Amino acid sequence: MASFQSKNITNLYDAMNSSVRRIGIIQTNLENVHTVGFKSIHPDSVLFSDTLKDVFRDESQGAYLPTEQNLDLALTSETAFFLVEGPEGPERSRDGQFHLNQEGKIVDSQNRELVILDQDPEKPIGEALINGADCEINKDGHIRLNGDFYGRIALDYSNKRMPGERAFVLQGKLESSNVDLQENIVKIMQVKRHIDTVQGMLSMELGIDKALIETYGRNV
Repeated sequence: MASFQSKNITNLYDAMNSSVRRIGIIQTNLENVHTVGFKSIHPDSVLFSDTLKDVFRDESQGAYLPTEQNLDLALTSETAFFLVEGPEGPERSRDGQFHLNQEGKIVDSQNRELVILDQDPEKPIGEALINGADCEINKDGHIRLNGDFYGRIALDYSNKRMPGERAFVLQGKLESSNVDLQENIVKIMQVKRHIDTVQGMLSMELGIDKALIETYGRNV
């Protein structure tokens, strides 16, 4: 009897821990609903799995937000990424909200420098922008300042890319988060109700366990 009771309690604790993890995932989505280029994260199941086996990211395209800012960029394919300089080399990013930092480099919100190919070291892009050069970035990512070519934005693709598929760069636009706010609010309410149910079952099981011990001792 005690072994069966302990197994029930262990399963309920596992279900509780999984639900708490699901709450954390959904809260991450809600916290990033306004983060540029953020991709929604989903657990394998909100309610019906005792263990959280898989977590996957929804890579679908977010809506385009016009900003008219020259260094705000978006991509037209969900398989494409900007490349930015991370601490251990180039990293992929969908965050196209770039700006000039104090060193005159084009960086994202995390101060990671945008990778730009075919630059002429004698023609610093940042210096030209600081001096008020007219900036045009075409669909191929070619950067022209006052009509002169200054380099092209490096793009990388995921393994989901179809043969011949390519992305275009959109200047003056940002890709919004693809988090569905209403859907995630509903999910968090469902998981909280599930936690309440599990807590009730756990209290009942612990109560039965306590009653058995008080009545028959620990060796039941």
